[in-house]
Amino acid sequence: MNLILRPLLLSGLLTSVVFMAACSPKDSPQQNNSSEPKDASQEIMDQLKTKPIKSFPSTPDDAHDIALLEEYDQKFTENNNALEADLKKRAAEDTLTYEIDQQLKRDSIESALNMLKELDLKTEQGRYIQGLIYQFWENQAKIYDENKLSKDGQSKNSADDVKGMGGMFTAKDQLDHWKQLTDKK
Repeated sequence: MNLILRPLLLSGLLTSVVFMAACSPKDSPQQNNSSEPKDASQEIMDQLKTKPIKSFPSTPDDAHDIALLEEYDQKFTENNNALEADLKKRAAEDTLTYEIDQQLKRDSIESALNMLKELDLKTEQGRYIQGLIYQFWENQAKIYDENKLSKDGQSKNSADDVKGMGGMFTAKDQLDHWKQLTDKK
């Protein structure tokens, strides 16, 4: 993804998620193991938290893994852009049904998971980043599989939209940090 657009997309995503959480009707609070219930916005903020950058030893395979992870990001972005274009075209032609929309989005998630599985990463750091991204898409697959979406395609629980998103942000930060370290050598 273009480095200039990334911060804009991430800030836009964060803003829209927080806005959606603030505007979404609240069901009765769910109790968790703590003594106080979490509200939806706190649950969302918890999902967006990133982990600190981890230190990994430098290896001769660093450049290989960075290139594969960047290639994955590029392919995923291209696939996602094609999906968005297809959805817009179908909507304009009035041929987009809820079922088609959900199937195409589920196929996109499955594609992301398969592309991640196919990565032949050689380093611990590469596999760590891969795992963070994989967890996010696995969570998204569960949401679709558990039919947690309303008929308008929106999540019934706005926290589901961002489940594991902190891991995605951590993966991006970790990869950026790794590239900077590698570029300095």
